Amino acid sequence: MKDNRSVNRILSILELIAAHPEGLTLGQIYRELDIPKATAYDFLQTLYKADAIYYKDPRLKNYVIGSKMFAIGSVYTKNSSLIEASEMLLRNFANEYGKTVLITKQTEDHYVHIFKYQPPNSLIFISEEIGYISNDFDISPIGRAFKIFTQKRNKLEPNQLVEFDRGYVLSNEQQGHISQIAVPVKNFENRVVGILSVSDLWQDKPEKNEVILELVQIAKTVSKRLGYLGD
Repeated sequence: MKDNRSVNRILSILELIAAHPEGLTLGQIYRELDIPKATAYDFLQTLYKADAIYYKDPRLKNYVIGSKMFAIGSVYTKNSSLIEASEMLLRNFANEYGKTVLITKQTEDHYVHIFKYQPPNSLIFISEEIGYISNDFDISPIGRAFKIFTQKRNKLEPNQLVEFDRGYVLSNEQQGHISQIAVPVKNFENRVVGILSVSDLWQDKPEKNEVILELVQIAKTVSKRLGYLGD
């Protein structure tokens, strides 16, 4: 079936705006997406009237995501089988170890957080919230996990094979003061449908093995709940 060009353009506009919380102007949007100015303006006005976007600053006319998209996203978080299968396990894990937990999904060339829980005993504040979008697949452990576990083993580089075989990705010194573990979740199609991750304060030493193994076990349990029949 042929793709609907207008729908694809509207989705591209929404994704672009969502990736820039400071807001984007009409000029920035049509130049970034390489679409006619008049076309971009018509789409933006339609989205604006539907409250899918609004002006962060009316003087600058910089668009940000509106309440309509938040409402739609809220429905998704209530209906997501991945969140339903993971939430209680991750909350208990977070409360026990004092770590922030995230569930993240990949969409084409970026990934987005769909669940976050930060326990009261967490040592640091994680600023990334639900709806945060990134295309960092090289440094971020979450991005690297998507990059590694969505490929076939024979397509990976030697350093990626190590992480593939052990089943998780760890942060390194490039992550600054954040320590992170990222583990894939698979479904009945043997497809990676999300990444579970935990974040904590970087303490110049590897994460405790017991913490890593428990998160890996949680990911395996969630995968089985989603119909995965592998190990």
